[in-house]
Amino acid sequence: MNAETIDLAAAQAALAAHQEVFSIFSRLLIEHNHTVNLTRINTPEDIRLRHFLDSLAGLAVLDTLAADSQERLSLIDVGSGAGFPGLAIAIARPDWMVTSLEATEKKARFQRLICEELAIENVIVRCERAETAAHAPDLRERFDAATARAVAGLDVLAELTLAFVRPGGLGLFWKGPQVRDECAAAAAAFETMGAAPPSLFRYNLPEITATLYLAAGEKRSASPFNRPRRNFAAIKRHPLK
Repeated sequence: MNAETIDLAAAQAALAAHQEVFSIFSRLLIEHNHTVNLTRINTPEDIRLRHFLDSLAGLAVLDTLAADSQERLSLIDVGSGAGFPGLAIAIARPDWMVTSLEATEKKARFQRLICEELAIENVIVRCERAETAAHAPDLRERFDAATARAVAGLDVLAELTLAFVRPGGLGLFWKGPQVRDECAAAAAAFETMGAAPPSLFRYNLPEITATLYLAAGEKRSASPFNRPRRNFAAIKRHPLK
């Protein structure tokens, strides 16, 4: 499977344009990480590269989707943790609407704090599990894109995320060097959820040797009404075939 190379020009530009906001975000993340286990990445430079710049790599794909949209781009970030990539994208693109879905209350609470402290007005933080939230009428197939970073394998992500995406939108997933093996294992799951097999985009972060990837699967038809399954253990143990 070939992978198109993307550069980080849009990501670098967004990071520079909102440097002060990202600096405050970084400081608050480090401060709160002492009492709440939010991330293992805990120095300003590592946060800048491995959280902010990595999150904003997705702009190379999402900006194209936004340009093709007739309305304000809507995005749901699934399993967003301390706010990545969702809050970073919301800062970089304040004209987009981002829903950040996080099942752990302490992490959702931190995200709300960040939104309040930084006056981020284009984010809704919801503390819910994806496998149940995907059946809510106000969330199901309502979004132009669903994103997930460092959450699960592609076969599991397909079931957890694609029911949030309208036909014509896409799922966008941040992955590491083993992504090609994941793509092969996840082909049936993407098809079941109404999406095309994912296309790959590769990129490199400064000072990091490993090549990283974005996997983007276009949603082509509605997801089955009974997917995702409401039991995460079942989804993880028995991915869609």
